[in-house]
Amino acid sequence: MSNAVMRLPEMKLSLFHLLVPCLCVPFLFSSCGTTGGDASLSSSSSVPVEELTGYFEETGTIPGHLLKWEDDPSLPGKLLVVVDKKKQMMYVYRGTHRIGYGPISSGRSPGMTPAGYFRISSKDADHHSYYGSFINAAGEQRDGDIRKDAARPGERFEAAQMPYFMRVNGAVGIHEGYLPGRPSSHGCIRIPHLIARNLFEVAPVGTRVIVRDGSWSIHELQKKPSGIFRTVHRPSPARAGANSSSSGKKELVKSEASVEKDAVAVPSGEERENTPLPSSGADAVNPSSSNGLEGLE
Repeated sequence: MSNAVMRLPEMKLSLFHLLVPCLCVPFLFSSCGTTGGDASLSSSSSVPVEELTGYFEETGTIPGHLLKWEDDPSLPGKLLVVVDKKKQMMYVYRGTHRIGYGPISSGRSPGMTPAGYFRISSKDADHHSYYGSFINAAGEQRDGDIRKDAARPGERFEAAQMPYFMRVNGAVGIHEGYLPGRPSSHGCIRIPHLIARNLFEVAPVGTRVIVRDGSWSIHELQKKPSGIFRTVHRPSPARAGANSSSSGKKELVKSEASVEKDAVAVPSGEERENTPLPSSGADAVNPSSSNGLEGLE
């Protein structure tokens, strides 16, 4: 009997040693997922599109490490917006300090959101597309383009909303919109509400926007000469049809940038390769043109 009693402490000690590793396993795994957001999203890091695909549709939320806005107007340097089509991400900088980032949805076909160097040419907080839905009394919907399609008896047209619209390249703009986790727009750059609202507030007309489809460095991008950034205004409906419209309020078009900054220089080398821009409003919306800008928002 005494020998049995003497062994009890040893049994308890042995059980404790067995349980400790098991208890530690959840803590080890949980700590692996808390490495932080900003550290995992350096400008040279990769956020695979497949990592995002379907995520927003399934959960209705954006992962915290993919969305951030922390602006400090006292930071030195000019505002710069970088759209990375390959990563399907947008990054906003003051100088080389990143103040915000979030996922995007660009054109569903490669040429629909052209790469290049642009300036915001106008802004409209309550913008609407010419694309939308025809809805009948029973609530049935069909997609359509108000410029080409007519409402059937009993139907009404509801244009797609494009809040916080910032025109970048003729018919292409940055605006708040649906994010399925993959390229799916008609050409515009859709962004989350948090980024759209704040960017619209801090980015004046004339703000530089760089659309990339490959590797880049913020230090190199900030050194780009101002002359390569182009201001491409709204296409003329009379010539080829515009692809978006405002709610009736006039778009802000007066640029804070000087005429000299808006002047277009003839690019060379890398700049020439990354500026496949439409030269006119007609080019921007004509489906038969060779630049691939078919069916923009």
